[in-house]
Amino acid sequence: MASLLASVSIAVVGLSVAGLVVASAWWGGVEEAGTWQDAVSITGSVWVMTFGVPIRLLGVDYSLLPWGLMIIPGWLGHQAGRWLARVVRPSRRRSLTASVVLTTVFSSVFVAGVSVVTDIPEVQTSARRALVMAGAVTFAAVGSGMWRSSPLIRESMHRTPMVVRVIVRASFVGVAALAGMGAFVATVAVASSFGSITELLVSLNPTTFDALVLLVLSLGYVPVLVSWSVSYIVGAGVSLGPDVLISPFVPVVPATPLPAFPPLAAVPETAGPGSWGLPALVLVSGALVGLLVSRFAFREGPLVRLSLAFAASALAAGWVFVLLLLGAGSLGDGRLAVIGPDPGAGALLAGVGLVVGALPTSVIRARRKPRKLASVSTESPTAIVGADS
Repeated sequence: MASLLASVSIAVVGLSVAGLVVASAWWGGVEEAGTWQDAVSITGSVWVMTFGVPIRLLGVDYSLLPWGLMIIPGWLGHQAGRWLARVVRPSRRRSLTASVVLTTVFSSVFVAGVSVVTDIPEVQTSARRALVMAGAVTFAAVGSGMWRSSPLIRESMHRTPMVVRVIVRASFVGVAALAGMGAFVATVAVASSFGSITELLVSLNPTTFDALVLLVLSLGYVPVLVSWSVSYIVGAGVSLGPDVLISPFVPVVPATPLPAFPPLAAVPETAGPGSWGLPALVLVSGALVGLLVSRFAFREGPLVRLSLAFAASALAAGWVFVLLLLGAGSLGDGRLAVIGPDPGAGALLAGVGLVVGALPTSVIRARRKPRKLASVSTESPTAIVGADS
């Protein structure tokens, strides 16, 4: 029953947030509003899309989604997981696992059901994809909430071998460093193209509600811009259709029409000689991976730490593959049917750079600072009790 209530809360709040955004564009936009049945259908499809499900608008597939909107079901699932941990109070891992699995199943069924019910010719989503993606998102979100509030999962993680923990933590540091550098490069690109973005926004002549929807979509596409920036940094570049590649090693990008979406105005049209040094940031990220391995595996020999650094860099390259995969997809038909980075090439280049940067720093002998010991009283318990009395 608790899992069912948690799933219902995720669905109700998520649909309400999606309904507010759709209502702003539906009745406050430039275009004439349609029927309320169409508004309900679009609201359901938008909510399903927040779980990472591709959407079809007027027969055109859009798989390059605003992944930032996934924070809505992710946050709701995380809070639901914390609530479940307080209500169920699982004392065994079996009951904890059952709570997470039941909540995942209920939420997946709700999302798939909404996908089927709100399916209209103009706006369509795949119920099968909704079932899979909603299951993955809900399982991760609810599981994180349970981990935050229940000690059972944390105790299980402490029993994990030290080697595995060092590899996973170091890999997260590597991909986090690359993502942070990508976010910084994207911020610089947006700041330098702020005039073009403003001109494009003014040319659209949006109403206040349309501007609100554009703002939400722009924030939702921030992870995609970060993914493109990471691919740009590692040297793989970003494809904008056939024979159009944005890369630090391509001086001038051919003129190509893009959708009238303000964040796309930040795409660089030229690359100077200074851009050639951006792949060096991958070496810096690899150096951080090696330093973390050296710090947490300082008792091991140099050969073992080299092996750990290599494994952590390879795992980080796998995370980069997933990140770049999120930034590739379809943003329309024709030339925009396949745009974004090449995940395979980007992960390979990132892996090479991370390994080259991590191996030298992993053999550095790092000493962890010893913890200060608390002073212990030398008096006997009997003397202490006598003094208190």
